[in-house]
Amino acid sequence: MLGLILLAGIVAADERVDKLPEHYQKWLLEEATYIISDVEREVFLGLQSEQEREAFVEAFWRKRDENPATLENEYRDEHFKRLAYANEFLGRDSPGPGWRTDRGRYYILLGPPRNRQTFDGSDAVYPSELWFYDNPDLKRYGLPPFFSLLFFRRHGAGELEIYSPVLDGPQALLTGPDTRSADFRQDVERAYHKLYEVDPELAQASLSFRTDEGDTAQFSGVSFGTMALMDEIVKVPFYGLDTSYAERLDFERGAVESDYLFRYVASEGAVDVLEGEGGGSFVHWIIEIAPENIAFVLDRQSGVYGTTFIASLEATLRDDPNLVVLQSRNESFVQLKESDAASLHRPFAYSGMTPLVPGAYDFRVILRNRACPSRVEKECVKSYTLLDREVDVPVRTGKVLRGLLLGYGSARRDGASLYRAYRFGNVEVLPNPSAVFAIGETMTVAVAHAAPKTARVRLVVESQEPGGGTMIDQSVELRDRIENPLVQEISLEKFQGGRFILRAELVDENAGVREEASAAFTVSPRTSIPRPILRGASPQVRSEVPGLVSAALGEQYLARNDRANARELFERALEENPKLGPAREHLARMAIADSDYEKVISLLEPVYAEVRDRYEVLAPLGEAHFRQGDYARAVDLLEKALPLRRAEPGLLNALATSQYRLQNPARALELCEQSLSLDPDQPEVKELLEKLKAERASK
Repeated sequence: MLGLILLAGIVAADERVDKLPEHYQKWLLEEATYIISDVEREVFLGLQSEQEREAFVEAFWRKRDENPATLENEYRDEHFKRLAYANEFLGRDSPGPGWRTDRGRYYILLGPPRNRQTFDGSDAVYPSELWFYDNPDLKRYGLPPFFSLLFFRRHGAGELEIYSPVLDGPQALLTGPDTRSADFRQDVERAYHKLYEVDPELAQASLSFRTDEGDTAQFSGVSFGTMALMDEIVKVPFYGLDTSYAERLDFERGAVESDYLFRYVASEGAVDVLEGEGGGSFVHWIIEIAPENIAFVLDRQSGVYGTTFIASLEATLRDDPNLVVLQSRNESFVQLKESDAASLHRPFAYSGMTPLVPGAYDFRVILRNRACPSRVEKECVKSYTLLDREVDVPVRTGKVLRGLLLGYGSARRDGASLYRAYRFGNVEVLPNPSAVFAIGETMTVAVAHAAPKTARVRLVVESQEPGGGTMIDQSVELRDRIENPLVQEISLEKFQGGRFILRAELVDENAGVREEASAAFTVSPRTSIPRPILRGASPQVRSEVPGLVSAALGEQYLARNDRANARELFERALEENPKLGPAREHLARMAIADSDYEKVISLLEPVYAEVRDRYEVLAPLGEAHFRQGDYARAVDLLEKALPLRRAEPGLLNALATSQYRLQNPARALELCEQSLSLDPDQPEVKELLEKLKAERASK
């Protein structure tokens, strides 16, 4: 109770509060002071910008919204209704506002009492007010079904304060001289009986605010039930509150935009490193989100639910977190027919896949969800979730067993044979990122392999519970197997709840175990677990398009400053697909660095013939022609490149020199001045500028 009374004073004493804009001081010290947790308060006081504070306040109320499906926030509306009542009616006998009074605090925390009984003061009792609560909604916070609160004017003066059966005692309610004796219990009993003559319920409240504690607390002087009750009342605003949205601030600042910063939702996720078609490793990932954390908007004209997902991927070297090897951002739109709206009540799965060069990485996916019912930005529903894993991509080891996946099912897809996230040819595995199954479910096991001619895979399931043993032991011949991965179904019907290990063993013709892979899973005693019906996928590198994978891996080696491997992969990409523009562009940039301008021209002229408005082609190709002395061609290309990007001194200087050589001094002078405005420390450009000015003055 003391913590509640001093709460506003503690916040006000924090010098960080004084630095807040006035309206945020009001929000923290008045509007939210009794319902903001310590974690949230600390985070809020550490925010630096108006945008962050605005996003935090919005998230603060949203986390407390009891019915997010409606446009109204019932919790917030009720809170401000209580606050307004406290300020209008409960501060009339106080020099300060009503929210700062004891009655104001408890009214804001608990809402209006069922009944009030007022004692205006008499010869026997100081002015007092007794509140009775039996609100069924309060039971979910751990409060008793019926309790009371008592307020009184200490010594008959001042505002009504909360009474404490422990710290004050019945004697504090009585007028007249304090005639306490050496026998404490006798004094309490005497005071209780005097109060009982005034009102029995007042007497009961003087000993305990809980009706079920009357006999226990009577005359003992210690009301343990009241002490616990007052502690629980203070905790009411924080019962079941998830503050993870605020706790992640330091971790996420800079990773997500401020309007997403405090909209974190929990999810299940998994990352699997598997060998792709034609060799090389691919990172497959999946995020599964509970239905209440996904927002869809219904277009009533088309009868279609729609939502947008933005997936940002990042892989940094574990021993050098500042070296970003992979970074991408893709946006996709998911639609659902109104007739299939039942899917909205099931979890949602979103997956992706990317090639990745060997190394030890910290791999992260930030998945944002955005649904806008109108063009008004504030009406958009936004949230994000995270998938963070340590990922080890091995150099090709020659192993036969190359991956082990656990899923809740598999599906055969019609059409072309494709390599996609958790799809291998025409077979798609439906991964279970939580690795939790219900008794009676069928667990799908997918074993990626490069099978020798004579081998078999043995699947063994062992219980990890005390006294548990082997549950499953079955073998599958790999001889003449066409499908990869090998997909098997294991029934969990006879399993009991608990933890298990699945082990896939590669057994040779002599029954020796050559390799093995394992995965842990849990069987829940639940009879069913909701599984996603609706799934989305991030745009992926299409391995069926020649050269794309090699080019993507080359870019990653470039990020790692490994030019040799990067060059090799870009050249391989070009061999696989001679028309692949990105590979030509990367090789051209490397050739520019090597001053091999003829190679730049041979690489980029075919691209320019197809694409004439791309800066990445125009700028290096124009520079190469400039270095080769073809000034007319350089001017043609560089003038087209100039408006496409923010001007750089290097391009301006090459263009200025080319224009000068082509007898266009006015344009050359203009370009020199522009270059020097960006970088004044260029002696050669200054020299050319002075020469141009002198020539102009001599005419």
